[in-house]
Amino acid sequence: MSSIGGRSAGVTRDGRTLAFAWLVTLVLSSLPAITAVELAGVAPAAAHWSTLAAAAPLSAVAWTWPPARPVLRYLLVVLAAFCAAYLLPPLLGGWTGAGGSDLGRALFGKTVFLLVAAAMAGLLVTVLRMTPTEAFLTPGDMAAPSGARLPGRSSAVSWAVLGPVAAGALFALLATMTWLESGLEPAALERLTPLLPLVIGCAAFNALGEEVVYRSGPLATLVGVVGSRQAVLLTSVWFGLAHYSGSVPEGFGGVLQSGALALLLGGAMVATRGLGWPFLIHVAVDLVVFASIAVVGT
Repeated sequence: MSSIGGRSAGVTRDGRTLAFAWLVTLVLSSLPAITAVELAGVAPAAAHWSTLAAAAPLSAVAWTWPPARPVLRYLLVVLAAFCAAYLLPPLLGGWTGAGGSDLGRALFGKTVFLLVAAAMAGLLVTVLRMTPTEAFLTPGDMAAPSGARLPGRSSAVSWAVLGPVAAGALFALLATMTWLESGLEPAALERLTPLLPLVIGCAAFNALGEEVVYRSGPLATLVGVVGSRQAVLLTSVWFGLAHYSGSVPEGFGGVLQSGALALLLGGAMVATRGLGWPFLIHVAVDLVVFASIAVVGT
């Protein structure tokens, strides 16, 4: 099987294929549930189960209509990610919702989610017969050029520079915003210190799981079909919409913030051909999220 990059180059793409990829992305996302909740007051869980019914006709179109057939593998992966994002958590609610601290329950849930990520990796490598490199399951070239250029310089900034800067800047910005919005006292840091191992574990497990399930799989099956830019845009919209409800951040602000973060992480994954920097940057963001949960829950 040729590499994703090789398949992407020199392929004449059909606009109908791109349109169908957008249809799959928007239908198998939070958008139908957001519309149902906002316009009809339908419970999000019920809307998600209804959305799942759309997978059958979409699959039939992808199987029978030649312009849509290249999107079939992407549809399969997005459907699996949809189930992991929206249908699995309520089923696990009885296991993770009782007893223990908020952070302890979160760690248990993120540990279970790592098993989901392992299943996604197995789907990509075993069923879809991709190599780990093709599936963006390796660290990648963490010193690859980023495409960003400093004024007065012709060479692109390496991800070995941009990655740490992005991770540090996002961590500092989010930590400052969280501290100011929450009005936490300095004593909160003392309560946080003994919980740092749990915070780091939750951040690392969540970042790895989400990068494999929501980024590696969809991007690996889409880049060679619609190109890198559209693939990153499609997956970023999907990821942003997923943060409308039940996430941190949430609401329309959460959609925009998470979508913007996904553009950065998706761009890093495609440029470096791996999940090294997306994982580390994601961890930096999640450290603030789970630290906030730890402090508020104590």
